[in-house]
Amino acid sequence: MRATGIAPRPTLAPRSVRSFAAVVAASLMGVAAVALFASPAAARPLDEVKASNLLRVVAYDDNRPFSWSEGGVAKGIDVEIGRALAKKLGVEVDIILRMQGEKVDDDLRANVWRGPLTGGPLGDVMLHVPIDKELVIRNPEAVMGNGYFEERVSVAIDPARTGDNPGLDVFKRERIGVQLGTVADYFLMFFEGGALRSNIDHFVKPGDGVDRFMARKYAGLMGVRSHIEGLLHQKGATAPFIDPPMPGIVRSSWIVGTAVKENSRDLHYAIGNILAEMKESGELARIFTSHGVTYIPPTIK
Repeated sequence: MRATGIAPRPTLAPRSVRSFAAVVAASLMGVAAVALFASPAAARPLDEVKASNLLRVVAYDDNRPFSWSEGGVAKGIDVEIGRALAKKLGVEVDIILRMQGEKVDDDLRANVWRGPLTGGPLGDVMLHVPIDKELVIRNPEAVMGNGYFEERVSVAIDPARTGDNPGLDVFKRERIGVQLGTVADYFLMFFEGGALRSNIDHFVKPGDGVDRFMARKYAGLMGVRSHIEGLLHQKGATAPFIDPPMPGIVRSSWIVGTAVKENSRDLHYAIGNILAEMKESGELARIFTSHGVTYIPPTIK
């Protein structure tokens, strides 16, 4: 599911303290109370998006290489995809970057169908949403799908020390780095009953792990492939990756796609068609490659 280095990461949105009905009942301010909790800008179907000449795209802040802000300018793979979607719909774009919260469910509520309690507009479409059956069932207010990329937990390697296509057994004699507290960390720590533990090196900041790998302190670096590739790209480097068998890992891959409000299915379908065309033409792959990330088309599972 999301990515901390592994599973799809959750997102923002404080928990609601009182229901809308309770606020209205308790308040003597009537219309003022309603206005306080009403979304200042609702998510809209396709015809309303086109009539307004604006597509509001929500992406995660601090989620390199997919989306982040630099000098007040939104950058990243998802930002470029959002701009392409708006251009192909024939409208302008408003990129809204929001921090990830505790659960994806909270993000969907804040960014797609209800709005952030701290204020701000809903997005017409949210990007980088993990497409998961249970998540879909739990959130009927949102329509999820349009998978456009497959995230993977992989291992960057130094072939001079591991060979070209090693198994994880090579790390019984070579060191491997992994971000502390991630799914990859738990997997490595318990692989074959702890057979690799003496050669596992932990780090907290992903950039530190990449620096140590580039300094050849590790023969391998395990984590979410797109994140490692993006960090290597920032430093002008690349590395080969392997996807060895990972028996017992919580999740080794997941698909990310889009989410819109339930009443915006026509927008959902239009975006799906555009993403399919971008995949077919190679435009999606070019966007990923420009950020140093290997484009992995989503596979049906």
